[in-house]
Amino acid sequence: MNRVSKEYNDFCIIVGKPKIADNVWIGYFTLLDGSGGLIVEENVSISSGAQIITHSTHVRTVRESKFINGRKNDKDVLHAPVKIERGCFIGSNAVVLMGVTIGHHSIIGAGTVVTKDVPPYSMVTGVPGKVTGSSKKFLKNDSKD
Repeated sequence: MNRVSKEYNDFCIIVGKPKIADNVWIGYFTLLDGSGGLIVEENVSISSGAQIITHSTHVRTVRESKFINGRKNDKDVLHAPVKIERGCFIGSNAVVLMGVTIGHHSIIGAGTVVTKDVPPYSMVTGVPGKVTGSSKKFLKNDSKD
């Protein structure tokens, strides 16, 4: 079988136990936070420096939660799952925030901050990320086989 499996590059940080399908490429210096639930479907590329975030500690910090047995109180940590559907490309240094689903065959541009769900076949760019085009034009097979 000539199937590429999961390829994790040096300095990739994976937190928790995300569900990562086959044929997924994860670039250098990426952060995959699976603590709140993370699903990465097949044929996804996550470029260098990208961050997928499934939790936030802002409530805990603002409330100045006390340390209990050497740890801060985790009840003030917010969690929400992220799902990246099949055939997606996440650009370099993009950030996907908690609670987001990225629809299949979508392209997230470099440096984009994704704050809400992305429909399938979308091209998303900017801060915050907005749909700026369609990825369908890349699905055409122009080869002359």
